[in-house]
Amino acid sequence: MPAPHAALVGALAYLAVGLPPALAADLPDLSKLDRSIKKEQAYSASQPLYGLAAFGPGAEARVWMVLDKSKSDAEAYDLLHIDLNADGDLTGPGERLVKGKDDRFQLGTFKDPATGAEHAAFSVRVTPEAEPKTVMLSLRWRGEFKFGGGYPEDPAAGYMRFSPKPADAPVVWVHGDGPFRFQRWDEAKLTVGAADDLKVFLGQPGRGPSTFCAAQEHILPKDESVTATLLYRDGMGKERRAVCELKERC
Repeated sequence: MPAPHAALVGALAYLAVGLPPALAADLPDLSKLDRSIKKEQAYSASQPLYGLAAFGPGAEARVWMVLDKSKSDAEAYDLLHIDLNADGDLTGPGERLVKGKDDRFQLGTFKDPATGAEHAAFSVRVTPEAEPKTVMLSLRWRGEFKFGGGYPEDPAAGYMRFSPKPADAPVVWVHGDGPFRFQRWDEAKLTVGAADDLKVFLGQPGRGPSTFCAAQEHILPKDESVTATLLYRDGMGKERRAVCELKERC
């Protein structure tokens, strides 16, 4: 099988498809995160929508986000309640954001509740044309590079959707210090015996559909490339490996 043409979405670091056991073992188990909320607002929306951002190398700090409406009959979700200090209380000062004209809830500088680091340009965007509504989280990690979550593996699946129930809320693991993992960004299958494009993100996997958190700009030096190993099975069912160098960036 010829090595696939590969493009970098953001920047990359180790493996193109799948996670080896050693790296998978280092991932925090997001399924075990405590889903309880200590205190919530009296929401105006008949159906508030819940999402959860986890911070820290072990995803130890939980930042709840709840989409709400300023009036019960409002057409759009124009309020966001966000647990900035990860204390489980969504009623604290400064934890109610109003959506701007660009369909974003803008926070500005965000203090990481796990590490104390400051991340700039924190925003949450609700896509108005999508139904159900899709959500993307973005910030400038430690003020240095754009990092954000809500990406699907298959673009046709759409971006992240918040849930009507906290127990089912999607989890994005917002951790830009590495080590990083890959997620494929392609709806097409690779063709045996032919050359294909293979696009991948660099970042951290979340929990739930469309929850990958990725670098949103190039962060590797221009003269550095990445060697990726593609694992697959041939027509006889035997495991094969194709090693290719990822040089292109998009």
